[in-house]
Amino acid sequence: MYKRLIILGLVMSAYQMSAQEVWSLEKCILTAQENNRTIKQSQIAVKNTQLTNKQDRYSQYPTVNASSNLGFNFGRSVNPATYQFENINTRYNGINLSAGVMLYNGGRIQNQIKQSSIDIQAAQADLEQTAQNISLQVAQAFLQILLNEEQLSNAKKRAQTTLSQLDRVERQIKVGSLAPNARYDLAAQAARDEQSIVTAANNVELSYLTLKNLLELAPDKDMKIEAPSVVVPSDVNPDAYSFKMIYNQALGNQPQIRAGESRIKSAEVGVKIAEAALLPSLSMNANLNTNFSSTIKDFTKATKTNVPYTLSGNATIGGQTVPVSFTTNQEVLTDAPKKPYFSQIGDNFGQGLGLNLQIPIWDGYQRRTTIERQQLNVDNQVIALERTKQQLKSDVQNAIASSRAARKQYEAAQKTFDAQKAAFDATEKRFQIGAANGFEFTQARNQLDTAERDVVVAKYDYLFRLKIVEFYEGKKLTLK
Repeated sequence: MYKRLIILGLVMSAYQMSAQEVWSLEKCILTAQENNRTIKQSQIAVKNTQLTNKQDRYSQYPTVNASSNLGFNFGRSVNPATYQFENINTRYNGINLSAGVMLYNGGRIQNQIKQSSIDIQAAQADLEQTAQNISLQVAQAFLQILLNEEQLSNAKKRAQTTLSQLDRVERQIKVGSLAPNARYDLAAQAARDEQSIVTAANNVELSYLTLKNLLELAPDKDMKIEAPSVVVPSDVNPDAYSFKMIYNQALGNQPQIRAGESRIKSAEVGVKIAEAALLPSLSMNANLNTNFSSTIKDFTKATKTNVPYTLSGNATIGGQTVPVSFTTNQEVLTDAPKKPYFSQIGDNFGQGLGLNLQIPIWDGYQRRTTIERQQLNVDNQVIALERTKQQLKSDVQNAIASSRAARKQYEAAQKTFDAQKAAFDATEKRFQIGAANGFEFTQARNQLDTAERDVVVAKYDYLFRLKIVEFYEGKKLTLK
């Protein structure tokens, strides 16, 4: 069993050394901000608001559209040359180019641009808040690994101490100084130490998986976090924290506050956009068009033929009616070619320019309802910001109270550990001279182990509580 314990210790050491890449807290936070899917979704939200703003800006400029149609008419249809119904087959083509621009619409476009610009600020603040929340989670996971690794290291040291004591008892049994049953309590303790090492190693592995999930890394990714010298700061006194000062700092640096303020401004601009619908709008439009038809002929190039033409009638001469007739030649166009495509395009070219004025009069109270809804949205955003500030106030109060309680817990755990360490040292000396048995030794050792675990947990909890307060103060998350 003892050999197995030693081998297990070597395996755990090999596990710690197997990772080739060392990760600092700063590198973990940066990686999480690059890989985390929640942050990526927030980045997409920012891009969406930027696209909306881009579209709003371009809506100031004229719109230009071109259209064309091409087709065939069969059977009875209107002849575009004579505008009469005929049984003909016709090919036709029309081309149109139109443009329009809004001259005035009550400042709606300008306010839409302003609103979407404010929405960008709100989305960017949301992104920053998401990144900060993820960073805080990464810092907590990072400290949890340090805690578990320190617990693993302490478990190995305890196991080594137990093996040393067991080895000494074994030698005393061999020389007859102690009875064989003197080894039972220490052997049982060695088995418990072995179990503690396995449990601590599993906790380390699980805490690494938690960190990898936050960083969006593969579970089999080799990584080893940087183990800085974690020391409880002696120059920090949570009892001296000023709630008013920290809360005011949080109001100035927390992104969710900026996001809420931006949404109020956006909602106020939304009211102006809705009010613009009550004002007249004026737009200008222009168009160019032309067309072609296969039935149109070019009569300027037609063949001319003289055809005899006889006129006859009656004439009154001297009071008598007599028949009269005469013959003359009439010039007739007998053959005209079809007019070419591009000639028709040029000849049929037309232009148009116009203004369009729309004056709202009555729409069933829809515009007024929209304005009232936008005003309610302003009120809703104001309440949302007040709720956010209230939550921030509660969070800051809890952070300060938790840091003070964590400090007291750490100091109490440290005093308990010091007392248990002194008691264990005394019991160990008595055990070494035979004044205490193995049961007393293991009992004292177990009490010391419990006190040591409590002080380690209290230390890292206290450090994390201090980091939360620093987070609200706007300080960078670091362990250095």
